[in-house]
Amino acid sequence: MKTNSIIIAVAVILLVFIGGYFFMRTDKGVPSTTNQPNNAVGQVSKAYGLDEVAKHSTANDCWLAIEGKVYDATGYIAGGKHPGGEAILSGCGKDATVLFNSRPMGSGTPHSDKARSFLPNFLIGSLATNTSK
Repeated sequence: MKTNSIIIAVAVILLVFIGGYFFMRTDKGVPSTTNQPNNAVGQVSKAYGLDEVAKHSTANDCWLAIEGKVYDATGYIAGGKHPGGEAILSGCGKDATVLFNSRPMGSGTPHSDKARSFLPNFLIGSLATNTSK
């Protein structure tokens, strides 16, 4: 009888620790990036032109402009968790607003609210308006 009590106590302790780990996790299932900006998540502190965005057009260095904001998706791509696989790569270094809103290589529908909720994690700035004279 005493052995059963010890086993139950150990099981309860393990459940508390395991549950506490998952409860206290900071990622909560949200994709992370290795290139997190120095500003608070979701705040725009710098404007980038499309010429600068275009310099980041590979899987190892991927910036995307979406709806006037610039995102560094490099870490997300490296994590291999994009449900659309490599489709995200077609937006690297470009204004990917149309791609994001239409997913032509996928369902043809806009990205979900859940996908949109991930964007602030990758925000690095705003897309500069054309300043040519």
